Amino acid sequence: VLIEDALGSASAATWEEKLNRAGVPAGRVLTIPQVLEEPQVTERGMASSFEGMSGMDRPLTVVRGGFMVDGVAPTPTAPPPRLGEHTDEVFAALPGRGTSRAQA
Repeated sequence: VLIEDALGSASAATWEEKLNRAGVPAGRVLTIPQVLEEPQVTERGMASSFEGMSGMDRPLTVVRGGFMVDGVAPTPTAPPPRLGEHTDEVFAALPGRGTSRAQA
């Protein structure tokens, strides 16, 4: 409890700075919006946004994989499927099943 009380006396950013200055490796946990604003993330183009998705009142942001293939970073070209969007197709492709079983 004493450590918790001490840490509560300043912001995470302040403690990160103080601890690192003292030679103690430390880093605060960022929220997803904070991560998406980090210079390394924006400069590497690690996020893609899709506008005008039905049922959403704001753009949908997705993060690409953090790897490269032949020096090129794969970038999402389409938004992820909506919940249940491909259920009928998947069930129809299963041996001995049809779309009627998918809806059961």
